[in-house]
Amino acid sequence: MSPNARVRMGGAFPAMLISAVLLAAAAPWPAGAGAAPAAPWQATGWGGGGFFWSCAFHPTKEGVIYMGGDVGGAYKTEDGGKHWRFINRGLADYAVYALATSKSQPDTLFAGTVSGLCKSTDAGEHWTFLEATAKGKLDITMARRASVRPIAVDPTDPKVVYAGSRHGRLYKSQDGGRTWHKLDYLQAFADQPRPTPPAAFRGKGCLALTYSSEAGDWNRNGRIERFLAEADWTGRKKMTARVLVPAGAPKLQAQLVVQSGAGWLWQQSQWVDGRQGEWTEVSLDLTGLKHLDAVQVVYVVIRSPEAAYRGPVYVDAVAVHTEADSAVAGGEAPVPQGVDLLGDWEKVGDADGWRANRKIKDALFVTEARQSGDLTLREKGAIAAVAVAEKDPKRVFVASSAYGLLRSTDGGSTWTQLATPRSAACVAVAPSDADTVYAAFGQEGIRRSTDGGTTWAAASTGIKQGCVVREVAIHPTTPSTVYCIGSMGWEGHFYLSTDGGHTWEESRTVRRDFEADPTIPDDYGGRAKGTCPVSAPANLVVSPCNPRHLFIAANWRPCFSPDGGRTWEERDRGCDITCVTDIRFHGGNTYVTAMDEGLLVSPDRGATWRQLTPLKYDTALSGHQWRVWVGSAAGATRIVATNSLWEKPFNQVLLSSDGGKTFRATRRGLPAQRPTVNTMWGQGYPRGLAVDPKDPQTLYLGIDGDAVPSRGQTGGGVFKSTDGGESWTQLPNQPASRRCFYGLAVDPTDSRRLYWGACGNGGGLYRSDDAGASWHHVFRNEAWIFNLAVSPSGVVYCPGANLWRSTDHGATWRKLTAFTDQQVTVGLAIDPRDEKRLWISRVTWGTAAVGGVYRTKDGGATWTDVTADLPYCKPTILRFDPATGELWAGGVGLFKLKQ
Repeated sequence: MSPNARVRMGGAFPAMLISAVLLAAAAPWPAGAGAAPAAPWQATGWGGGGFFWSCAFHPTKEGVIYMGGDVGGAYKTEDGGKHWRFINRGLADYAVYALATSKSQPDTLFAGTVSGLCKSTDAGEHWTFLEATAKGKLDITMARRASVRPIAVDPTDPKVVYAGSRHGRLYKSQDGGRTWHKLDYLQAFADQPRPTPPAAFRGKGCLALTYSSEAGDWNRNGRIERFLAEADWTGRKKMTARVLVPAGAPKLQAQLVVQSGAGWLWQQSQWVDGRQGEWTEVSLDLTGLKHLDAVQVVYVVIRSPEAAYRGPVYVDAVAVHTEADSAVAGGEAPVPQGVDLLGDWEKVGDADGWRANRKIKDALFVTEARQSGDLTLREKGAIAAVAVAEKDPKRVFVASSAYGLLRSTDGGSTWTQLATPRSAACVAVAPSDADTVYAAFGQEGIRRSTDGGTTWAAASTGIKQGCVVREVAIHPTTPSTVYCIGSMGWEGHFYLSTDGGHTWEESRTVRRDFEADPTIPDDYGGRAKGTCPVSAPANLVVSPCNPRHLFIAANWRPCFSPDGGRTWEERDRGCDITCVTDIRFHGGNTYVTAMDEGLLVSPDRGATWRQLTPLKYDTALSGHQWRVWVGSAAGATRIVATNSLWEKPFNQVLLSSDGGKTFRATRRGLPAQRPTVNTMWGQGYPRGLAVDPKDPQTLYLGIDGDAVPSRGQTGGGVFKSTDGGESWTQLPNQPASRRCFYGLAVDPTDSRRLYWGACGNGGGLYRSDDAGASWHHVFRNEAWIFNLAVSPSGVVYCPGANLWRSTDHGATWRKLTAFTDQQVTVGLAIDPRDEKRLWISRVTWGTAAVGGVYRTKDGGATWTDVTADLPYCKPTILRFDPATGELWAGGVGLFKLKQ
């Protein structure tokens, strides 16, 4: 999976849309709605293909494993991973980054999500949201990547639970999660002197960070980074920053780095020696740099080349300038003129997610929380892991991304800082020996203690240099047998040690299961066909019932080991985490497009699936596919699909004239790069596709985003093809708003009549009566129109906060629902045999588990809730197959319901 795939897009399909007006709320009932008998939805998708972040074995039932994903919720298997099913009943959020079980109450399970904690007392079959942990209250929420194993249950008392938040706060519950109190682990630092920033910095919003490094190192504690989306670097000649290190510190050096272009080319300045106690300017000449029209990220990098250092470093005046000689003096010099890349650091950042810099709206972002203005002791970073010693439950260890390891010997009342690196990823205590403790520290490897954490020794021999170690797990009865996982980018690693971490043996080849996960069948990463390396592992567990059984939650292919980690096999059948973007039926086949995974086909209505494209990782094909049309031409099945690439900044169309045996890509007439202004997700994507039902050679393509003539960007909007998609022409006249989602359709009763749904400023519905030559704004009642549909008789349905219908091509409208919540209607399907029968889906953007599917049989006069047991309750795609009488729902996962 490419580094520019789902993670770069924001981690999840519905979570990427930036719209403050769409907030999670309880689903209301439309006018006249009634409850339908609970009809069973059938899961019809495939497994794998996404990111699984958490996992846990049942403490007493062999073969029972739980897993959590970033967008699909929670899953359960009872046969060691051979078959999975969703367990989302009552789950408050579909982003499950942490799981923890109770040894003394084996069916009790906790899930850590981005909305708070959920608890199950029946082995995951039903969940209860722990309201006290919600955002706006205690905010015990999890962070992608940072929350490794932040929940722990006392192994002897199921009422005692510890949980760490993404904000660095640590809590304890003594009543099974109903109430919580905060633990003050910062007392461990009370006697340590705190540095004070220079007077010139106080209250001025500089970036003040605690820097920690071994000699010659620079790491996440010494790297400040800004991601850029659309900042204009035209004419910029120079980038500068000011760095100050306190008097008495060892020699520190700083440099500036720009990564730009589709390949993220690394371009750096020379190292500059910092003057102790004075401001030092670092500069980078931009005139010779490549791809400044596509700057991806800026770094200020600090290193300590001669001696280890832990202490404050101050950074200010990170800016780009139009003049190459815009020097910055030392001391109290003002911030240089130019575009400020530092921004208001007091308001940006937290350990999870991204926060926009308001000085360049929606353009600059910070990836981690930093203190600003002073170094006052406060909770920061994230609580990455909590571990309770099974043989001494009062002994609790905490791994903090900001403060390293801490230990309590009295159940969290008092704390001691341990002598380890300052940023810890995970800590584990041997179940059979409370004195044996292992901890992971990212690139700094693993440390081992045999005296309960008082002293530590390095334990990383054999682990590949540069591997970022994420988690350590220990054999339940043999403390000298220990396992760890880590990664280098997407390249995953598993290691086994049988001598207490003195040496490590690597095992990272996974035997694939193509029936369970048919994606990229020809890609085997340089290994034997039918195998692949483990990718970006996130959680590692050892079965308490059978210690030879291990499981890894990972990117794309979670895997199981039957022999103590020496061999691995993919196990994700039924573990559907696919982000579905379209569903179509033709010739008895079902076709599905998805983000990341491509285009797949099922000949048996979802029982089995086969990948059509891409068959292996290919920079010319791999990325997201958005829409698909399938039809017949010259006796063959013709396929048209839209595609945006991971590694290249443009959109394209994929064409097949032989039923998907071969594909060719075309960009003729499409923009040379993706639009970035007035888009839904930061860049414009080809989410609109409509085919003239009377002439399948005539197609229309919709891409969101405005033109920016000053940058030579023609923007998105509506594009037309008259040769079956081989070439495209951007219509000379466009709707007043080009910010679209799925809203593009051709009226089947009149091929010259087109409809375009737009969002935000100027949003609503636009109609063209002349094949796109001119446009009229025919619906203004709502401004966020994510989809639209035209029935076979020409009736137009316009879904927004409510569903609207027009029987006169948009001249007049009737509201068919009476929702008053903050959800929106996105999925929309019409029964072509009976136009009075249609279905809608209500969704919230983000991962909160709020939404529903509704059906009307009388043209919208009354509605019935048919959500029932749908595992993912807010699908964005609804399609009705009249040949089988089945309603298909896709969003995260793929499901069908007999209607």
